[in-house]
Amino acid sequence: MAEKLTKLIKTMPSGFQVIAVPLPGYKQTYSVAMTDFGSVDTNLGSGKHLPAGIAHFIEHKLFAKPGYDVSEKFAEYGANSNAYTSYTKTAYLFQTLENPYDNLKVLLDLVEHPYFTEQNVQSERGIINQEIQMYLDMPEWVLEQKILAQLYPHDPISADIAGSSESLQMINKDNLLATYRNSYRPANMDLVIVGNVDFDKIVDVVEQSPFESMDSQTEIEKNKFEPIGPGGQSTMKISQSRAAFGIRIDTDLTGYDLVKYQYILNMIMETLIGESSENYQTMTNKNLIDDSFSYNVVAENDYCFIIVSGSTNKPDEFQKYLRDYFLNNDLDKILTKDKFERIRRDAIGAYLFAQNSPDAIANQIAELQFYDVDYLQLVQLLNSISLEEVLQASKDVFKNDNFTYYNLIADGK
Repeated sequence: MAEKLTKLIKTMPSGFQVIAVPLPGYKQTYSVAMTDFGSVDTNLGSGKHLPAGIAHFIEHKLFAKPGYDVSEKFAEYGANSNAYTSYTKTAYLFQTLENPYDNLKVLLDLVEHPYFTEQNVQSERGIINQEIQMYLDMPEWVLEQKILAQLYPHDPISADIAGSSESLQMINKDNLLATYRNSYRPANMDLVIVGNVDFDKIVDVVEQSPFESMDSQTEIEKNKFEPIGPGGQSTMKISQSRAAFGIRIDTDLTGYDLVKYQYILNMIMETLIGESSENYQTMTNKNLIDDSFSYNVVAENDYCFIIVSGSTNKPDEFQKYLRDYFLNNDLDKILTKDKFERIRRDAIGAYLFAQNSPDAIANQIAELQFYDVDYLQLVQLLNSISLEEVLQASKDVFKNDNFTYYNLIADGK
């Protein structure tokens, strides 16, 4: 399908980017509106910070309008809707088999017209606080927060995306509106719609749904990172211990180079500890891991790290094994030219396979626009990666000073 995809784009006078990928014959239409603002964007400079969780709070409350909830409007037009907040982005979406343009109007109304009141903010505090308390009982979530706190001590990324019970009390209708107007500026957002749609009709809908006037911009400053933490552990009432090994990569890469680097890091990790690797089998045979074992590579503007985690009955051995293996890895022997080409082809195949899914296409396009990367050029990006680049990156990444860990010990063990 890669050769058949066409991406149409128009930048509105406000700076709002509108992107469509027509898929003639497809019944499903998927659309996402995304803003380049997430949970880590809290540093206003001069010692001023937004409350933790404010991006997530806005995500929740934008659905509230005078006298109705936007999800009800989507349902009237036959669409499923949702939203999510990540470390660096917030997204609002719908998927439907009918009425794509009516649903697009609803999506634009959702992101363009905030309605924050003392009453609806107060009621939302309780709802989000319940969500936070629920996650506190989930060992996977607790472990992720703990290892992030080691990778980036006292940084917003180590806080729950939803905030805390304390930070929720600092969120009010005034700072919600000020933050919305600063971070939901049209030039800080994009809209992607994928399906059997007409681009001219899409542009017409957008032109009839102008954003409210925005306040002058307050620049969100970069967070200054403290040295990586030494690691740690705590106990939790769980049936089996869990362990996370973290690698922080301090890099100045941005845009295209950063996206390329994420693919390089994934190639390295898949080669060394992927399910088809010899090392994965060795760790399994040593009873260090089970089928919960996984790794996650994150390469965002300002943040680049890898987390390897899973359930284990031998958390200390798990940590020692990974540290020793990464420091003394034999990637240059394992990653032959033939194996490298197979991994590259697998990555290209995964990209092509995802093009059968309108939601996968839309979400990737929306995200990559903020990195000035053309989704349709990802095959060229993958083909530009050389074996030498991969081997050099492994030498840069696997250094003892980049490593940390966290063990979540089953209570009583």
